[in-house]
Amino acid sequence: MQTTIRKGKSPFYGEQSFVHGISRSGYFNRRESQELQEYGKTFQDLHGGTLAPENEEELRFVQDMQTHDESSLYPVRLWKKYLAAVEKNRSFHSFSRSNGKPETWQTLQEGFA
Repeated sequence: MQTTIRKGKSPFYGEQSFVHGISRSGYFNRRESQELQEYGKTFQDLHGGTLAPENEEELRFVQDMQTHDESSLYPVRLWKKYLAAVEKNRSFHSFSRSNGKPETWQTLQEGFA
């Protein structure tokens, strides 16, 4: 990736959202996974406001992340793709009882009697 954005001080694996890592998530190709691993920590900190932009491209990254428009900056598109994958990964479907009460072994047996 041709960019003036700094590489992260440590590798970014996204383990909070992807237990087996970004590369095994199925959302990203090999190149995207490697770029997220190298630059993800910087992207995360710039987007979160814990890291101040040091150059024009980093400033543009921060500005473009605050809009919903499509950006021409590749790092912005990649980070937005990561955030969309995290959001998609969070959706969880489960089957539960509508009354919110947990079933016990005794109530199950009573239902069959």
